Amino acid sequence: MKSNMTKSKPRSRKRKVLTPEQKQARKEKQQKMREQNAQKKEIRKIFTNLGYERLVGITGHNFIYDDRTSELDDVFVCENVVLIVEYTTDKNPGDHLIKKDEFYQRVNKNHKRFIQFMIDSFPSDAFKTYYYDKIKPQYQTLDLLQLKILYCSRYDLGEEPRNVVKNVIYFDYNIVQYFKLLTKVIKKSARYEFLDFLDIDYHNYGVNILNSASASKDEYKGYVLPEAKSSFKEGYKILSFYIDAESLMRRAYVLRRESWRNEENIRLYQRMLENDKIVNMRKYLYEESRVFVNNIIATISIDDIELKRTVACDKTERISICENGDFVNGNLTRVDNIQIEIKDKSNIIGIIDGQHRVFAYHEGNDSYEDKIKELRKVQNLLVTCIIYPKNISEQEKNRFEANLFLEINKNQKKISSLLQQEIELIVSPFSTISIGKDILKQLNENGPLRDKLIHSSYDKNKITTASIVSYGLRPLIKLDENAKDSLFKLWNEPNKLKLKDKNCTDDDLRNAYVVFCVEKIRDLLIAFKQHLSSNNMWEPYSTKNKQGVLGVVLLNGIMNVLRLLIENDQISTVEEYVKLLIGVEKFQFRDYKSSQYRRMGEKLYSDFFNKRT
Repeated sequence: MKSNMTKSKPRSRKRKVLTPEQKQARKEKQQKMREQNAQKKEIRKIFTNLGYERLVGITGHNFIYDDRTSELDDVFVCENVVLIVEYTTDKNPGDHLIKKDEFYQRVNKNHKRFIQFMIDSFPSDAFKTYYYDKIKPQYQTLDLLQLKILYCSRYDLGEEPRNVVKNVIYFDYNIVQYFKLLTKVIKKSARYEFLDFLDIDYHNYGVNILNSASASKDEYKGYVLPEAKSSFKEGYKILSFYIDAESLMRRAYVLRRESWRNEENIRLYQRMLENDKIVNMRKYLYEESRVFVNNIIATISIDDIELKRTVACDKTERISICENGDFVNGNLTRVDNIQIEIKDKSNIIGIIDGQHRVFAYHEGNDSYEDKIKELRKVQNLLVTCIIYPKNISEQEKNRFEANLFLEINKNQKKISSLLQQEIELIVSPFSTISIGKDILKQLNENGPLRDKLIHSSYDKNKITTASIVSYGLRPLIKLDENAKDSLFKLWNEPNKLKLKDKNCTDDDLRNAYVVFCVEKIRDLLIAFKQHLSSNNMWEPYSTKNKQGVLGVVLLNGIMNVLRLLIENDQISTVEEYVKLLIGVEKFQFRDYKSSQYRRMGEKLYSDFFNKRT
């Protein structure tokens, strides 16, 4: 008998309707997840290219170490180097870093003890298994391991948190992008520069640490060219020798722009390695099996080499060079055949020209590697090294090298205008363009413009600086004591006219002028920011922030206001500027387009500053 009851249809789940706020929150959460995944992916790729192994199974485990609960984002290992890696995409990462500091202090207090904890007590067996399978057979004691903590922040940390949290290596976004490009091109051969970044001495890396002897040396035959035969400056010696590509790469470094190296004493000017150029050179090596015949131009410190010459059949004597570059034991006025002992250390031979020819021999993973791995051990490159006198400054060396780089490259591949400008800044550090760039660098480091200006090509959604230097700063800081609208006129420095001398080398005087200019410009910027921050106006314009007015036009307009204040003897304090700028948030900033800086400055001055009596 059929039932009269009809089957009830399953109820369809009612779709939850999200409020606009909930939709925005979900969108932001998804965006953050994408950003986190992208950060981890690119950093993990860098370590893979460098030859590090990521220990799967470490992430996400909570543990207690020294009464402190924590977790690890990632652990990478290569030979005897253990890297603890922390990721963050917080827009204000300082608070996150400070919270991690207590754990970092416990780890850094005793690296050996923490490694033992990871072997014996970590919730996952990932490190324990790797340690007994791959580390312990080669490195019998934990004392032989090198542990470093890398803090990887997608956004700028600022100086204050870094000053609080010590003994941590900051793998900042711009540095990540540098090593991303470098390791993409030369793969594992970037390990020597990365060791330098980690502050790990080459002799403490890998099997080198098992050698109890002091730094070893390798001997090469070559020639020394004294000044009489080169017409170089007094004390500058020229050294030429052949060295196999593998040994040279291990010792080489390049002062590339936008790298991780500190620019305090030296300016970085060389190009990044070009992948296409390297690939073509490796193809040539693979097909022709011939060495590149033109020489590599480089520098080396006299402290990293020892020169000897034969004086009898089996007898040699050391060639000593004193502080000013003169030979101690008699003058050499001819080209001498000598033996050159070079320390087996990383980052001691600075490549001025020829980095592509050197790194074409890199340890790669392409179809050419099987053949090139044999060539880099046997093929010798001709290196011409400059040895400076010990008593010249880093700045002098830097200027000499930059000039030499220009001389070598001016008739070769066209140098980009940006690269040429960077080099000119080294060659002419006392020009207003050079001084202006340093002023912007300091304004970008702290204060109202902190991290808002483009510092490297990796920076996104930040303010470009070329026009600010050329049209905003240059007329404001011109080295003319008679100019009525220049900060130079205001600068109360008795020796300031020395800066105008084309042969001036007084870096302290130059730096003092930079500091003075930064202070006066920052005072006015602080006052503007105080009025324009409440409604996100002190941010660049974007589709997300249509209220933003901060950009090249506004900043150059403010520079022009400052010129008028100088001209009318109205330079004042931050507090006074703040009072005078009441109502500036209603100013029609968008009425002024690019190149209308002067007109904007005159209108701002007329509306807010010219009312002073």
